[in-house]
This record gives sequence, structure tokens and C-alpha cells, in this order.
Amino acid sequence: MKEKKGFDIPTIVVSMVLLGTMLTVTILKPVEATAFLVDAKNAACDIFGSYFMLMGIICLGACMWFAFSKYGEIRMGKEKPEYSTFSWGAMTFCAAMGSSVLYWAAVEWAYYIQSPPLNMEPFSRETIEHLLPYNMFHWGLVMWAIYAIGTAVLAYRYYVRGKAGLTLQDCCEGVLGDKAYGPLGTIINIIFVLAILGGLTISYGTGIPMLANNLANFTGINEGFLTNVLLTVAITIFFSVSTSRGLQKGMKVISGSTSWLCFIICGLFLFLGHTRFAIENTLQSTGILIDKFPLMLTGLDTIGESGFPQEWTVFFWAWSICLAPWMWVFIAKISRGRTMRALVLMVIAAGTGGSLLFFTTISNYGIKSYLEGTIDIISAMADKGVNQIISDLCLSLPLGVGVLIFWFVSGFLLLATTMDSASYTLAASTSKGLLVGEDPKKSLRLLWAVLLSIAPFSLLYAGQFIEGGVPLGGLQALLILCALPISITLIMTIISGVKWVTQDYAHLTREQIRSEFAFAEEAAGSKNPATAN
Repeated sequence: MKEKKGFDIPTIVVSMVLLGTMLTVTILKPVEATAFLVDAKNAACDIFGSYFMLMGIICLGACMWFAFSKYGEIRMGKEKPEYSTFSWGAMTFCAAMGSSVLYWAAVEWAYYIQSPPLNMEPFSRETIEHLLPYNMFHWGLVMWAIYAIGTAVLAYRYYVRGKAGLTLQDCCEGVLGDKAYGPLGTIINIIFVLAILGGLTISYGTGIPMLANNLANFTGINEGFLTNVLLTVAITIFFSVSTSRGLQKGMKVISGSTSWLCFIICGLFLFLGHTRFAIENTLQSTGILIDKFPLMLTGLDTIGESGFPQEWTVFFWAWSICLAPWMWVFIAKISRGRTMRALVLMVIAAGTGGSLLFFTTISNYGIKSYLEGTIDIISAMADKGVNQIISDLCLSLPLGVGVLIFWFVSGFLLLATTMDSASYTLAASTSKGLLVGEDPKKSLRLLWAVLLSIAPFSLLYAGQFIEGGVPLGGLQALLILCALPISITLIMTIISGVKWVTQDYAHLTREQIRSEFAFAEEAAGSKNPATAN
């Protein structure tokens, strides 16, 4: 039998103890801890590289099966969608990406050009032609398929089967049965909580120093540990208030506003920058991506041993797997009334489209500026640091200070929406028996809001003692190590989903399934056209 309603005290307590232990080690021995984790990461990427690549392929294939088989006609509950398509897509994208998409859109290509894929020559024309295609690949279909597949399974269990609970152990119920709610289930949830905390620390580790540098460039305030701390406190207060207001009055409003700011930022880089180059290079890069997609999807460079797939593709898939259950819980909660097909395809489309909007505008501007010699980004990265290059890119545009301010505000809000959704997800995943229509207790959401700010403090503190600042290498290692056990639950989630839909609807034809949900579809369309799929 499933546990009674209430707080999952063992998961909360054990997670806090383990988190405290890791943070203590990071603060006391930052250099040693980071070196150990980086070595562990490199070993894991070498040993499990093909495993993570296969997981990406499996998730993409499973999404296509759920979307285009007859089971795509199933609707997540017989009510109309709770949110408009724009609000739903905005919350999905803002929760998943945060300020990371701003950071990596500006600088990721600069890493590729120096250590390129497919054994190309660094800085060569061929390498430059493949910069944007690899950005589009890493932030595109596979990443969002990993988010979509578990969302579909958890939403089906929650809304169609009417079973209480929005936790990672609930996703595994189809395989583990009642064992999902015993000691094994508690272990699964603890790993889930630690994975979220590790993943969000990466978001803070890139986002806070970037915002501090932005702030220094348009106000003159000195960037440093104190500024980082004040920004962290400000973001924590901001998303704590949003969290206390709930999804409708908090997250929905902020993510909608943030999405429009993101459109403005991308528009500024497109129309104030190198418009023709951005359009033409995006078109060409799309063709290269289509041509090379099978190789990108499967290639581990076994012969050439460049290490690029392990350093980037394997890392991105592991990062996505690590954070996926967080996305499953949050997106499932806001997806009532969507069909299985709409849910899967919209998660992939909204995520991929939103990500590519940033890369095809911001990355293209950086690449063209480098080719013209306007900004020697590669040399400046070594001399000034990555964060200053991001500010320099903004300032090099006409109305540069205004662009930088827009960038800062967008990054602040993106990071706040990410933390907002995370605190909600952590509260939901540590609540027992959460029923359809119920939200986790406000007190638990606020507790996680506060705890989410503690890890970044230790990270930023440790960064003062490590050359190059915040120890992202160690965080990447932590993610990959957490992704290994999470990936096992991902496999169980897919198996559970296939088992449930075939048990419930294998005996019906596509037309019969569509007919069962026809009334709900008509009601959704007639009562609120804006929310119809």
C-alpha cells in the first residue's frame, strides 16, 4: 500500500544531511574536491559514453511512439487545458533553461572553435561551419525528448489513471510495484533531490557571476563575492515570493513576462547585429544538422579519440537526464487537458524552438563578430574571462548599454523562474499522496526555496580559491555521477508508461480512443479557443 499523505520526512532529512556534507567538503577543500570530481567525470564519460548516447536515442524513439501511435489520442484528464498554449510553453521553457541558455548561447561556440568535433582543424572554415549545427543539436530534439518522455508517463498516471503523487518513485511504479514506496523508493527520491540541487548549482554557478559582471559593466559596482551573494539573496527573495503565490499568480505571470523579454533580447541581436549572416548561416546550419544528425546522434569518435563527444554530447545528455525528473514533475503538473501527442510534441517544439531562437541570434552575432575581427573573442576569453566577453558582446551592439540592461534583467528573471519551478517540484516530490488539483504545502515550498540558495553560496565561496573562479568542472562531474542512477529510473519510467497505456487502451482502435476523449476536446475548444491544442 502507498504511504499516507504528508511530508516525506526521510527524503528531506537525508537529502539535507548529504547536501550539508558535500557543501562542507567543498568549502574546506575546494581544490581537492574539484580535482577528485573532475577525474571521476572523465572516467564516467569514457566508460558510460555509449550508454548515455543510447539513452538519448531511446528517449527520442519513445517520444515518437507515444506521439504518433494511437495512444497519442489520449488526453491528460477530461478537463480543458488549465493554461493557454503560450503560458504553458513559456513556463516549460523558462523552467528548464533559466539563465543557462543566455550564457551558453554567447560562449559555447567559442569552445567548439578551439576544440572542434569530427577531428576538424581548430579555427578552420569547416569548423566554423559546424559551430551552429552542434549548438542546435545539443539544445534540440534529444534534450527535449528526455524531458518530454517522462512528463508524458507521469501525467498519464496522474490524470488518466487518477493516482495520487508526483514523484520520481511514482514513475517507477509500473516496474517496481509497491516496492516503489518502500526503502528503495526513498533512495530514488533522495537521488532525485540531490540531482536537482546539483543541476541548479550549475545554473547558479554560470548565472550569478555572469549577472554580477553585467551589473559591473553598466553600474560600475565591483563584481566579487559580495556582489554574487547579494544577487543570490535578491533572486532567492524574488522567487520565494513567487513560490508563495502559487503557479497561477506567480510562475505563470513571471514566465510570461520573461518570455517577452527574451524575444526582445534575441530581436536586438538579430536586427541590430548581422541580420543577413544570421538568417543565411541558420539556413545553412539546418542543412548541415539534417545531413550530420545520425553521426552526431551516434558518434563517439572511437577512432580519432578527440574527446569532443564525451566532453560535450555525453555531458549534455547526462545533464538532461539528471534534471529530467524535475521537468517531468513540473510540466506534468501544468499539462492537464493536453493530449499525449500535444504534450510530447509541444514540449519538444517549445523547448527546441526557444533554445534555437537564442543560438541562431546570439551565437551568430558572436561568430560573425569574430570573423570580422570586431571582437577577438578567443583571445579576450583568456585575458578577460568568459563573463566579460558576454558583456562585451552586448556593449558592441548599437544601444549597447540598453542591450546589456535587457540582458541582465532577462537573466535575472530566467534564473528566478528556474528556481521557482525547482522549489515547487522539490516540494511536490517530497509530499506524499499529492492529489490531482492539489499543490504542495506553501511552507514546504518556502523551505525548499531557502535551501536552494545555500548550495550556490558554498559554490561561490569555493570559487574564490580556484583559478578561473567557480569550479564548474566539479559540478559537471557531480551531474554525470548523479545521472547514472537517474538513468535507471528513466528506463523504468519508459517501461511503466508503455505497460500502462497498453493495459488500458491496447484493446481500442485509434478512432475509439479519440471518441472517448472527443467530448473533452470539443469542450476545450468551445469554452476557451485560446487553450485548444
